[in-house]
Formats: sequence, C-alpha cells, structure tokens
Amino acid sequence: MQEVTTYPFSNKVLSDGSKLFRRKHGFRFTSSIAAGENDFIELVAPYSLQKINLVELLSCEDGDQVDFWVLDSNTGVYQASKGHPSPVPKAPLNQFGFKTELPDGFYIDKSDYDADLIGGMIIKIIYYNNGQAAKTPKGNIVWHEVVVPT
Repeated sequence: MQEVTTYPFSNKVLSDGSKLFRRKHGFRFTSSIAAGENDFIELVAPYSLQKINLVELLSCEDGDQVDFWVLDSNTGVYQASKGHPSPVPKAPLNQFGFKTELPDGFYIDKSDYDADLIGGMIIKIIYYNNGQAAKTPKGNIVWHEVVVPT
C-alpha cells in the first residue's frame, strides 16, 4: 500500500495535482527613508516554488511612489534553469510597477492572475518618499506556496 501525504488547509489543487497554500508575510524597511529620498527592500521567495498575486503597503502618503521588480536569485537560479552558461546574480527579470502612485493610508496591488517564482528569486520594492517627513514603509506580500505531491 502506498503512503498518502495529506496537506491540510490547501487553498487550491492545480491540474497536475499540486496544491497551493496561501502564505501572507509582513515586511518592514529596516531604516527610515528621508523626505525626498528613496530606498528599497528585497523580499526573497521563501519556498521552492510559489506564486504571487498581491502586495500591500501600509501607512502610505499621497504623492509617494513605488517600483516593483522581479530579480533573479543571488545565484541566478532562473537563468541557470533556462540553460544560461553564466547566470548573473540578481539580474532583473521583470518589472510590474513603474513609479506607481500611492494614496494616503493603504495601497493594495492585486492581480487577477498569479506569477510563478522559483525559490530564491527576489521581489524588489523601491519606495520613493516624496513627502515632507521621513518614513519607514511596511507592508505584506502573499506567497502561494506550491506543494507537489510525492
């Protein structure tokens, strides 16, 4: 008899039998960003394979802006998976926010479809503080962990 592994609380089962688990992670910039300056945070994809479709920013100020980037891992795992002979660490793979305008308070960027990330790939958020006072941005990202049945 084959042993069956169960995965409680899965959100969705994909056509190949893989299961998705919603994992919401909070983040906070490590230092405040002075008025008129910008800084970035890099969120490393924590699971072997995951999908994302939502990023939230809290305590925003009207007039501030953000860029959202997808970078390869520190070792170029995506490039290597595509047969690139000399992967470049943290190579830009895509951008999905271009000086996106923020409102006062709460900002949510939700896509109707998900994007796949290999473990170690990076979501880079560049925050442009266009306000009059220093601030320390914070937010949440939803990773949907993909668990392949064994």
